[in-house]
Amino acid sequence: MADSSSFDIAAITERMRALQGNLAGLGGLKDSQMTGHARGGLVTAKVDSDGTLTSLRVDPSVIDPDDPQSLEDAVVTAVAAAQAALRDMRSKQIGEFTEGMLGLANGLRAENRQYSDGSPHVDPSAAQAVAQAAPPAPKDGPGPR
Repeated sequence: MADSSSFDIAAITERMRALQGNLAGLGGLKDSQMTGHARGGLVTAKVDSDGTLTSLRVDPSVIDPDDPQSLEDAVVTAVAAAQAALRDMRSKQIGEFTEGMLGLANGLRAENRQYSDGSPHVDPSAAQAVAQAAPPAPKDGPGPR
């Protein structure tokens, strides 16, 4: 494990993986549907990820030919509830993603402040690995032409 004087690339990599997972979750929004209800569930509306109404179910018991306004209000309420649920889900997912981005940015700022004195900071184990991977120096004789 790297000491505290080295740049912690493993932690940054882990943060990036978490952000990728959050971003993938945001991509899943396009396949989502949300449902809203009115009149105790007797009117149900479904909207897709764009907020477009895709389904409407009305229980016959709420249909009153003498009071069409009540049915209209119930439909509007159910659709609005479904759209509000979609907005809430989006806000939550985007908030989680944004928190992850801020966490990454704050971590990078902290690393940058730690190394802002201008001196090189190298992880000793990383330097050793690079040295071991380097090809051996030529023994004697002419170099490449």
